[in-house]
Order: sequence, then C-alpha cells, then structure tokens
Amino acid sequence: MSPRLKISKYVIERLSAIDTNESTGCLYGLMYDGTLLVVGLSLEFFENEKKTYSQLLLNLPTEIELCGVIKFNDTLSLESKPKEILQDVDITDNPLVIIIGKNNEMKPYFLVHDKLEETKYEVLESDEMWKQFLHVRLNTVLPLTCEATVPGVKNILQNKRKKIASGQVSFRIDGTSVYLFGVASDVGITGTNVESNIGELMDSMAAEPSKKKKYNTQNIDILPVHLVMKTTRDMLSDKLVKTAVKMMTTQRKPAFCISMPLRVDTLAMIHRSTKLSELYTVLVEATCRSLRLLETVLLEQIGQEGIGDGAGLRLPETFHYLPPELGHFLTRIVPKGIPDESMESERRSLHEQLGLRLDRPVFRRGNAHVIAGTNSRLVSPHEALPARTNTALVRGRCTYHHYMQDNFNDDGWGCAYRSMQTIFSWFRFQGYTTVDIPTHREIQQCLVKIGDKPSSFLGSKQWIGSTEVMFCLETLLDVQSRIIFANTGADLQNYTPELIHHFQKHGSPIMIGGGVLAHTIIGVEYNDTTNETRYLILDPHYTGADDLSVVLSKGWCGWKNSDFWNKTAHYNLCLPQTKPCI
Repeated sequence: MSPRLKISKYVIERLSAIDTNESTGCLYGLMYDGTLLVVGLSLEFFENEKKTYSQLLLNLPTEIELCGVIKFNDTLSLESKPKEILQDVDITDNPLVIIIGKNNEMKPYFLVHDKLEETKYEVLESDEMWKQFLHVRLNTVLPLTCEATVPGVKNILQNKRKKIASGQVSFRIDGTSVYLFGVASDVGITGTNVESNIGELMDSMAAEPSKKKKYNTQNIDILPVHLVMKTTRDMLSDKLVKTAVKMMTTQRKPAFCISMPLRVDTLAMIHRSTKLSELYTVLVEATCRSLRLLETVLLEQIGQEGIGDGAGLRLPETFHYLPPELGHFLTRIVPKGIPDESMESERRSLHEQLGLRLDRPVFRRGNAHVIAGTNSRLVSPHEALPARTNTALVRGRCTYHHYMQDNFNDDGWGCAYRSMQTIFSWFRFQGYTTVDIPTHREIQQCLVKIGDKPSSFLGSKQWIGSTEVMFCLETLLDVQSRIIFANTGADLQNYTPELIHHFQKHGSPIMIGGGVLAHTIIGVEYNDTTNETRYLILDPHYTGADDLSVVLSKGWCGWKNSDFWNKTAHYNLCLPQTKPCI
C-alpha cells in the first residue's frame, strides 16, 4: 500500500519558480506514521556520470533521504536517468515521481509495480512543519590520529564508524539525566520512561510551552545531544594538536601524522511523536553521516598540492544553514581559515544544484543558522510580531542594537551609531562581509580618517546622521548607499514605492535621521485602499535589557503610523545597496 503524501510548502514554492527547461530533479523526504513528507529537492546534472545527489545527502539532516524524482515534461514514461535515481530510493517501496507540465502544473505519482499511479497530496504549511518536527543536534569531539595519507584517513574514519555502529557508544541528552545505550548494553535507556517521546521531553525542557510558541525558520526546537564513548587507549590521547608532526613508518620511510580534535556536529530531523527509545539508531546514523562528510573534506585537502605530507592541513569547521527558500537544514563542512571568497565555485555549484538564485549569498559563514539563545542580543525581534499582509520587509536576520548595550552609555546621542550597527549586523548575517561590527569609537575613527570629521570628534558625544552612516558603510564594507531627502515627516509618504522597491531588491535595513532622532526602518506596509503607509521600526533609543517581551509590548520594535514622524522636521534616509554575489 502506498503511503499518504504530504509536500512541504517550501517545495511547492520552489518548484513553481524553477525553470522548466531542466530535465530531471531529485526529491528528498522522510517517513512517519505511514506518511511520506517531501521536504526538499535538487536538480540532477550527472556531471562526469557522478550522481551529485549522493554527496548532497550527506549534507542533509539524518532521516531525510532520497524519495523520488522530478520530471520537467508531460510524458509519463521514465527515461534512463530517472530510473537510475529511483533505484537508489530506500525510504519507501513506492518511490515518488512528480511531473511538472505546461504552466508549471504539478502531478504526483507513486511508482507501484513499475507503473505510475497518480495520487493526492496535502500541502504542509511551514509553521505546521516546524511545529510537528524538531531537530536533534549531536555535538561532540573525537580525536583523530593517523597517517596523513588517503588510505590513512579512510581507514581510521571507517574504524570509528564501525565502532559507533557496533553499539559500544552511548548518548546523553544535554540538560537531562537521559542516556541512550546500544546493543552492547542491556539498559537501553535511563533517566526517563521507556515509552516517552521526543516531543514530551522537549516540552519538559522548554521555557515556553510548544502550544503557545510561534514557529518559523528562526524559532525551531533543537534538542542537544552528546556522544559518550568507552575509554580506550585511542580515546586517552591528550595531544590533540592542530599541526602535523613527523613520524616514522614501519618501513622506515618518512611519513607524517595527522593529530587533531575532530568535531562531529550533525543534525537529525525527527517527528515529535518519535519514541526516545528509537533515537539511538538515528544518532548512530547521524554520527556516521557526519564522519563521512568530514572524511570528504580531509581527503580533498590531502589531495591538494603541498598538503600531501600533512603540513598545512586545516581543522574542518561545521556550519548549519537554514535558508528561507529551502525550508530545511543543510550542513557544510569547510577547512578553517579558508576565505569565503575562495570557495565561490563550490557555493555556485550548490546554488545551481538546489535551484537557488545566483545573485546573493546563502552558504557563506555569516549565513549560518543562529541557534536561539546563543546570541547575547535579540536577533530579528520583529519575527515574533503577528504576520501582516501587503508588506515589504528586511530580508534575513539582523541584531537589535540600542542605547546602553556593551556597558557603554550613549543615551541621548548614540542612536544613529546603533542604527548603523544593526545595518552592519545585517551584512554580516547575510554573508556579504566578515568585518566586525564597529564600536562608536571605531565609527568616529573612520570618519576622522576619511576627513569628514576633525580629530576633536574622536571620543566626543556628537551625533552623526545618514550621510555619515553612508560614508562608514562605503569605507568599512565597500557598500554603496542611496540617500533620500524628505523635507518633512509628512513627505515620507511620497517615498513609499521606493522603500518597497528597496526591500524587495536589496532587503537591507534603512537608517533614517535628519533634524530629529535616528531610527531603523525594517519594513513598510502599504494600504492601497486608504493610501496609508505603516513603518516597521527598530528603535535604538531603548535603554533596557534585551527582553523580547518588553521590546515588543512597549513598542520598541513595532509598526508605526505615518504620524510617528515629525510633520515639520526634515529627514534623510540611508538605503544600503547590495551587489550580486554568491
């Protein structure tokens, strides 16, 4: 019997945007309660006869597997390439085939006894998906010591995978007394009821009940887990050095040894109803998947000129991404210290494979997902506000900078500085730069250095405005800005179309200043019936703690009517522009 079919709204939206000239694609999903949920897709290029989806699977959360193909034509026949992909589907006995016809019309079929049978499907809304599913994050360090050769790395990591898969390891759920044991132990699970499910455990650990929580890509449940290995001589090595050391092989030929701490940081996507007792096998697979991905990164380095002897080998760094366009996590492991600019070719291939735009960064270090609670400042507090229609909003995350942060008293004079820091954070989060967010003094030093301000300006409490913010963005980030001049607050209404265009094209926060206080505009809402505009404001004049409930309830982040602006004061708006890049 074929499973029930649900398709993530993210997948539906991406399919409607993909050029139908593509011939074949892959579908990725997971099974739960007799249901196949499709959560992702990719385009298959078969470069040099290599199945690109095989490698991509290592980058996806465990439990997400290849589940079918996409055909971008009207024919029901299966060509050789789709058939080849379908042979690798293990998650279900009835692989899914989605046919995209004329006008992007979509029809799903299950392959039953080599025949395509059309099926109905349900679209799973994004908030409902994040409500039903959570992620388990395994984060641990394993020592790696081996010869700096391809066989050396392959053998040691294969042995580690075998040991982990043998049931000799256990897992501890952080913040609890819950341990999960493998077949080498008769215990199974301790610290909780054997019948407990993952959702119940997550709710018991959460400060906010899941029923009241607002779910989106920046507010999802992640359960932290740690791996515990039995102590062996291999695990007792205390020389986890980052540089290679010289050694002698048994043949007395010169060789080199890799000795480094290997961080395993991996995710699994789990339905909340999953029993905790079923989590052990998922974590084993997640660990092995991460080790295979780490192996790929290490072998690529060893194969490079000058690194074959182990010298210059870099520690692998793991980054998890959750682009709004994808609707699922994707993990990348890159050598530490390699500039983002030098990995553009690899990112471009990933964009093309996933059908993503080629004009903005998605997988740079700055784009990596920020897990809730790991940032001392509020990140995108506006996302907790009720959804509205006819809006144009800032694209992506930014941090809320305001008076009195960093134990620095700028009350009464630092609002434009704080607005500029919010803009800087946006460019960092979107991966456009790795430049640190400047302090007030560093902003002043920049303006003095370029000759905009005299040396007496340094260390003062003098205000800055939109033009100074423009100068600093250009000097420190090489970002050009557009300045809009409004004679009065009442005139701002005339510039609504330009603000909407800015958010749709560039998506960056807007700094507004002039004859009065500075603010940050992160969205506009236009009512074409009443011809009225509302503005989503991040107010830098807030002096309290970074408490989301206070910031929202008191209106420090919120929608403001046009009368928020002084009708007689003039205003200058700084609109930072973005450049096409990956």
